[in-house]
Amino acid sequence: MSKHLARIAVTILFFFFGGISASWASRIPTIKEAFGVNDSAWGFVLLYISIGTLITLPIAGKIIDKLGSKNATLIFLLTYFVLLIGIGYWDVLWQLKLNLVMFGAISNITNISINTQAIKVSKQYKGQIIGSLHGTWSIGGFAASWLGAEMISSYVPPINHFIYYSSVGIFFSILLFKHLVPEDKTPQTDSPIKESKKGFQLPDKNLAMLGLLAFFAMVAEGMMTDWSSEYMKHVTLAPIQLVGYGLTAYMFAMASGRFISDFTVRRFGEQKTLLFCGIFLFIGLGASVLFPSVYSTIISFMIVGLGVSAVVPMCYNLAGHNKSMAPQQALTLVTSIGFIGFFLGPPVIGFIAQHSSLKTAFAIVALFGLAISVLSRFIVIESNSQTE
Repeated sequence: MSKHLARIAVTILFFFFGGISASWASRIPTIKEAFGVNDSAWGFVLLYISIGTLITLPIAGKIIDKLGSKNATLIFLLTYFVLLIGIGYWDVLWQLKLNLVMFGAISNITNISINTQAIKVSKQYKGQIIGSLHGTWSIGGFAASWLGAEMISSYVPPINHFIYYSSVGIFFSILLFKHLVPEDKTPQTDSPIKESKKGFQLPDKNLAMLGLLAFFAMVAEGMMTDWSSEYMKHVTLAPIQLVGYGLTAYMFAMASGRFISDFTVRRFGEQKTLLFCGIFLFIGLGASVLFPSVYSTIISFMIVGLGVSAVVPMCYNLAGHNKSMAPQQALTLVTSIGFIGFFLGPPVIGFIAQHSSLKTAFAIVALFGLAISVLSRFIVIESNSQTE
């Protein structure tokens, strides 16, 4: 029964974790207007979140290793909620920027610690369950976006909105903490995982390959998040009331695909699931380029959502089951490589779009789908990733 309570606890925490960033995103227009900055200046403000994330990428694994993933999940999730409140509190721009740096930094550490917990829980089950956990993260984002829309329509200030959401999240985080999986205190002299060495440590080829798969998927994720609406507006020439449906279709399919992926992994295995994901990504983006009408592109974006849905959760899961490095260190490595794609992808897409076209950029990223399918054949599946 304890493993089921741990799964329920981690699932609920994933829900609230996904809602934090969505709560902030839903109030961006309100906060931007309050500070009176133009679009160009606001783009640089948002960059501070990325700076915070990049700062903690090299050290997140060591911090979690020191605290333990159970304690780290609680500490940094609570801090994340407090920083969300801070975003709505400051009225001076440099204070907001500092808060956003910390927001990005804590978001990254929370991401790695909660995914380490997810892997610990998944090891108690036969087959993969991490896809459903990431699906719950997506549902949390949907719910928080809806709540944000309600708060906006009711003219609730961001600070009040964030206090309401964070208060509930903090309550459940503290309540569920005792059900998280504790660290194994028993020394494992015969453990296949080598004891961590101080200093720089080269990853094995399999972890590097997982990081590369995450990189390709996160380039596509970042592109869809930042450029799908632009594609709908300027390429498909969608009427204004339909512009947002491309992104909505993509996100709905991505959330659904994460739940479906647990079944496909059990039925077909990780390599075939990655193969299918890459093919869907290629077909979806390719179709949006070849048939750029409004409704065909919405359907194409749904296929893209299915394609990218399972790649990152599966890379995290496989990294956590590796035998050459502790889970939190492996996750840090894969996350670091993947986030390079997430952060660099959208501006590179913009550069290509400016010097060629947005269709060309989408066509190039479509090839990443083929790369995922091809490279999936070279991933080594650790024997305990499918055992109880």
